[in-house]
Amino acid sequence: MCKGFGSTLTGPALQRYINLSIKSIKSFADLSDQFVEQFASSRNLEKNSDDLYEVLQHRSEPLRSYIAPFYQEKVAIPECNADTAISAFKRGLLLEGELYKDLTKYKGRSMEDVLSRAWAQVR
Repeated sequence: MCKGFGSTLTGPALQRYINLSIKSIKSFADLSDQFVEQFASSRNLEKNSDDLYEVLQHRSEPLRSYIAPFYQEKVAIPECNADTAISAFKRGLLLEGELYKDLTKYKGRSMEDVLSRAWAQVR
């Protein structure tokens, strides 16, 4: 199994495999453990609803420029929790903005409702 393993690799993983010293691997489990240890940090982590809290509207940024990246992040999250998305959207807004005040006064019923109110403010 170890001998066929190298033919499945490309790029940095293949280079790592080529550079293994002779007889440094005692079993396929050893080989597997070394590769997991070396490349585990390279894997793509699945996004979740909490990642939306990282999207923020900056001081000089117009509302239009905040909505688009937030929405792109939202649609990239499988099974995005609607309540978390609404909360993250509101928290990312500038506190002195009209939309923030509106969403504080009248809570959005759904993400679609919040986005339609946001686009109405942009217009």
